[in-house]
Amino acid sequence: MVRFLVISLLIIGPAFSHAQKQGICGKVVWEEGNRMPGPDKKKADPKPIIREVYIYQPVRQDQTTMANGLYTDIRVALVKTVKTEADGSFKISLPPGEYSLFTKEEGGFFANLFDSGGRINVVEVKPRKYSETTIRVNYRAFY
Repeated sequence: MVRFLVISLLIIGPAFSHAQKQGICGKVVWEEGNRMPGPDKKKADPKPIIREVYIYQPVRQDQTTMANGLYTDIRVALVKTVKTEADGSFKISLPPGEYSLFTKEEGGFFANLFDSGGRINVVEVKPRKYSETTIRVNYRAFY
């Protein structure tokens, strides 16, 4: 019986743990200043930044409070947080589902993408896949 259990764990164990590997990965970058296109004008490339990324259940605008371009109150369950590396990259395991992503800024939380249902910066995680995203922190940029 013990030998059967050990053999079963060796065979099934890796497949089971592989099935649990999904989540969100990506990069957080900073953009500021004049981003308007024009002749003889070269835009600076976005710079990778270190930030904490806050991951919530999907958030609608009416579930937040905003001040000075940042969200100051998010009234939805926080799922997880992750800190980016020096190159702006991050990777976090999450169960399949939809999540709203925000960066933590001085004075509040930032996100600038919305879906057709008014949900803020929603990323979908599918089973056994990492969803890639780039968060452009650009509240000091103009277009």
